[in-house]
Amino acid sequence: MSLWAAVCGLGCDREHQEAPVTGAASAARAGSVPEATAAVAIQTVGDVAPTLTCPERMALVPGGEAWIGADPEERFSEDESPRFLTRLASFCLDRTEVTAAAYSACVEGKRCTPAAVNSPNCTGSNPERFDHPINCVDFEQAEAFCKARGARLPTEVEWEYAARGGGAALRYPWGSEPPDGHTCWKEPHTCRVGRFPADSLGIFDLSGNVWEWTSTYYGPYPWPPLESPSRVYRGGSWSRRFEKWMHTRLRNRSAPFRSGSHLGFRCALTPAGAVCPFGALPDGQCRHGVITRTCGPGYEWNGLRCASPGAPPCAEGRHEEPGFGCVLDSARPAATRADLRAEVRNVSRARSPEYDSDCMKSQRDRPHAFRYSGGTHDARNQVGRSQGCKNRDVGVGWNSACCP
Repeated sequence: MSLWAAVCGLGCDREHQEAPVTGAASAARAGSVPEATAAVAIQTVGDVAPTLTCPERMALVPGGEAWIGADPEERFSEDESPRFLTRLASFCLDRTEVTAAAYSACVEGKRCTPAAVNSPNCTGSNPERFDHPINCVDFEQAEAFCKARGARLPTEVEWEYAARGGGAALRYPWGSEPPDGHTCWKEPHTCRVGRFPADSLGIFDLSGNVWEWTSTYYGPYPWPPLESPSRVYRGGSWSRRFEKWMHTRLRNRSAPFRSGSHLGFRCALTPAGAVCPFGALPDGQCRHGVITRTCGPGYEWNGLRCASPGAPPCAEGRHEEPGFGCVLDSARPAATRADLRAEVRNVSRARSPEYDSDCMKSQRDRPHAFRYSGGTHDARNQVGRSQGCKNRDVGVGWNSACCP
């Protein structure tokens, strides 16, 4: 089985594979995974793009302008703000998450390394779940798979743009209805890809099933950092119980060497003929850009940051880096396992009995709620696991966990 065929081959119903369907509108039909190459003529801002095509099993996401993130009054987490306006080139995105079958084919071809098997919910070692998304893979494994296919991981902004239906700014990929019946969540493990209806772009499971790695380093909006200790992943997973985890703006991140049964990926690529609105990076990928964002009283957007009128483009100690805004003159090194051990010492724990009833309902063998604060997200996870706890909810700077 080829890598392209395996992406969906075992993961879609027989009815999904019978009749070729072309175009994003036809692909939106519930339960449809087009066999034919997607081909859509798109209209970009101030220009007419040529007809663009995507490989089989990928959907064309027409480019355009969109607001990314959330205003403070509507956000679930502080790092969803500030909201900013950007413009994207058209890109291709896998219709389904990469399946365990597809990843196993890459391993057999010696182009990928085996996924971890440190959880009973890891799909790569379970033949009965080869039509489920691959999970238990770290960032480098996800990146290597996409490269072996001649593709790449999507950026965080591309992921959110696709999940929100392009410029439609959807709450969920399927619209505004609550997640029940639309996605794989509140489940004991992953679901078969394509089990739930496709969204308006003909894409499955952008919210739910597994979180999905992106290529973007984690940092504050509106500019991506040149590097940071963590990579962004998006989308919620099968194990989530609160609706906030399914909405299209919520961000998450992890050190790139971490993996888990909650985390998988899908691939993207920029089709030939696509125009990068802000130019291209040296590697050929489209450069990120920010058209505007809301600034506080007395400040205005100068194209790089919110600043007082007449202030220099970047603050002292920073310089402009195209595609990344104003960056520090000295870069921060990437995360290491030694960094994680150091961060563990900064984690504190306190009882939060107001959530005991939720723990008794959802984690009967862990009836006591605790709040972990300080350190990094990975450090809090490590401390909680070492004490036999399991997260019930997380936010910026804290984890709420159920413990024995």
